[in-house]
Amino acid sequence: MAPGGVGEGNGRGRAPDGVFNLNPRRPPELLEEVEKLREENDTLKYHCIILFLPLLTGCQNEIDELRTEMDEMRDSFFEEDACQLQEMRHELERANKNCRILQYRLRKAERKRLRYAQTGEIDGELLRSLEQDLKVAKDVSVRLHHELENVEEKRTTTEDENEKLRQQLIEVEITKQALQNELDKMKEQSMKRRGSKDLQKSEKKQQTPTEEDNEDLKCQLQFVKEEAALMRKKLAKIDKEKDRFEHDLQKYRSLYGDLDSPLPKGEAGGPPTTREAELKLRLRLVEEEANILGRKIVELEVENRGLKAELDDLRGDDFSGAANPLMGEQNESLSELRQHLQLVEDETELLRRNLADVEEQNKRITAELNKYKYKTHDTSRHHDSAKTEALQEELKAARLQINELSGKVMQLQYENRVLMSNMQRYDLASHLGIRGSPRDSDAESDAGKKESDDDSRPPHRKREGPIGGESDSEEVRNIRCLTPTRSFYPTPTGWQKSFTDRQQMKDIRCEAERLGKTIDRLISDTSTIITEARIYVANGDLFGLMDDEDDGSRIREHELLYRINAQMKAFRKELQAFIDRLEVPKSSDERSTDEPLSVSQVDFYFVSHLVFKHILPEMLQEHTTVVFFSPLAEQWQKEQLNGSLCGLTEKAKQQFEPNSNFLELYQIGITVWHIEYLPRPMVSLWIH
Repeated sequence: MAPGGVGEGNGRGRAPDGVFNLNPRRPPELLEEVEKLREENDTLKYHCIILFLPLLTGCQNEIDELRTEMDEMRDSFFEEDACQLQEMRHELERANKNCRILQYRLRKAERKRLRYAQTGEIDGELLRSLEQDLKVAKDVSVRLHHELENVEEKRTTTEDENEKLRQQLIEVEITKQALQNELDKMKEQSMKRRGSKDLQKSEKKQQTPTEEDNEDLKCQLQFVKEEAALMRKKLAKIDKEKDRFEHDLQKYRSLYGDLDSPLPKGEAGGPPTTREAELKLRLRLVEEEANILGRKIVELEVENRGLKAELDDLRGDDFSGAANPLMGEQNESLSELRQHLQLVEDETELLRRNLADVEEQNKRITAELNKYKYKTHDTSRHHDSAKTEALQEELKAARLQINELSGKVMQLQYENRVLMSNMQRYDLASHLGIRGSPRDSDAESDAGKKESDDDSRPPHRKREGPIGGESDSEEVRNIRCLTPTRSFYPTPTGWQKSFTDRQQMKDIRCEAERLGKTIDRLISDTSTIITEARIYVANGDLFGLMDDEDDGSRIREHELLYRINAQMKAFRKELQAFIDRLEVPKSSDERSTDEPLSVSQVDFYFVSHLVFKHILPEMLQEHTTVVFFSPLAEQWQKEQLNGSLCGLTEKAKQQFEPNSNFLELYQIGITVWHIEYLPRPMVSLWIH
């Protein structure tokens, strides 16, 4: 108690040691505080129960659901195991049954084998079943073969129909283009008629065509129609051959791959000589196979003839002995022979097709061998593989461009012939009816000028003098170069004809300038082709690599283009000089006493100068056939024609004998020149 007493005695002077000051002197305050704490504790408990009771209930529900799911999964697992076990038991029972059956069959087969081995008998049932299976297989194969032949026939008929439809489509396109051209020309003619009605009334002369002119026009129209039909047939044939070649090329690529593609496995590492030897061996094998197939075809044809003879004999016996009791057996043998004959014919047809395929394959392999020879030569010349590939690509591009240009040339030639036929038809209609105005002939001159790019002109009647608006400007363009002392003078009949001559000279100058522009375009196109050819030559030594005839012909074509380009440039210079020197006729008192030059003379001078000075020497070197149509021949025209031939060889000049209606020149049996006098000058060139 001493410490307690000390503590009590010193209680006033120091702080309490506990959290609560348990002073016995203040019990009510402590009791109140305890009550407050209890109330707060109760409220907190109540709030906790309110907050956590839903969570507890949710967790309890989830636990219950999980328990039920676990029970269900356990039950389903047990059920699945029971089902699987039951199925496995059934399968085991079936397997046991099958094993017992197989064991029984095995013992039975062993007993049969021992019995057949001891007695030496043959299983007839097995043989019969095998024979039946063989017959069924043969019947199925024959039926499939017939079905395949029917499908092939349907395919060929479909291809033929497709080809016919393609040809009809081409004809429709050509007709459409021709009608469009005719419509444009009629529009131009109508526009020119409207603007020249006053001039028509003053200068219109009624001229009726003679029967001879009509006959010539009819012959010319018939010739053009026949040529158009022939060109259509050739175009259809070329299209068909192109499709066949494309089909063969696709087949070849599917079998052997592309030329520039990597070699197959086992050949990629070998030298070109190995590939060439393999190709030679394959070629030899294909030739042997072709010979064997040929012999088989001959044998089958002989057998076929024998069977046909037997069939004819049996038919004769059938007709002669109708009451024979062996008729049924003969009919059966006859049906068997027919079936055998059909099979032999089918096999013969199949062998023929195989022979044709082998021949085509032989040709393709030969071409491939030549290509690989060319490729080997190229590799020996150029060791750099990158350069070789670049040269091959450039060569392919050049060939494609040449093919495109040749196709464009053929298309332009065909369109030119269509235009010729249309113009000749219009000219024929104008000759059969009333003569048109000078502006009509001027419209015809525009169409004729468009066709002059292919060096051909439609015929029309010969006129004795110049008429305003005529299309004779292209023939007049070299008059001053040929005869510098001559000039164009109309007859001194008044100021009307002077005005007409001035208008004619203006038209001539305009037409000459337009012709000069056309020649400039031709020169630029030809120069582009020549430049591209030079680029190919400079990059890959093209002329050194070409060994085939086609490549040589391409070289000759480029040389011909170069020479023709030079001649066209020279002619362009002369034409420009003619345009510069061309002047409008002066008045009557300023004219000189020179001889007037008629339009027919201008036609003949220009055409003879154009043909025999610029085109004819080049064509003689390249073996070309030229057909030259001139006005009705007169003596001075024959003399000028003979004078224009002075640049030819002496042998050709000796063989050129003029006639009043027909002239022909043979140059060593290769080049033939036909010169016929028809109502309108026209030059037509066909290059072989």
